[in-house]
Amino acid sequence: MNIPSSGAVALGLVIAAIAATGGMANSGSTSTVQCGIAKTTQNGMLALEGTLTSPVAVSGEYRFAIQSSSNGGSSNISQGGYFTANANEVMPLGKVMLNNGSSYDVVFDVTVDGKKIECDQNVTSLR
Repeated sequence: MNIPSSGAVALGLVIAAIAATGGMANSGSTSTVQCGIAKTTQNGMLALEGTLTSPVAVSGEYRFAIQSSSNGGSSNISQGGYFTANANEVMPLGKVMLNNGSSYDVVFDVTVDGKKIECDQNVTSLR
């Protein structure tokens, strides 16, 4: 089979890109994970949602725990479990609705490749 030189170069670039992508998926994936808590208002309620995104596919575990209090009382909510996130997609990991004006404390963390990542910062969007 006779491949023109421009075709051979293109084929070489494709093979190099595939090899580079494969290496990235297996090394340092936790350093590329971005996560945080998105706050929005929905129907007069405060919505808190844990979100995660990564340039490579990742899987792991998450914990999303909220302690809240208001004039109507207090609550402790704990969510968590296993997740798998596709590359470059925002993955919601837990969501709660609270009375607007409630005081609250949130703990949100994920574990990827055996490494725990604290995700307690507020984010507008990870997109």
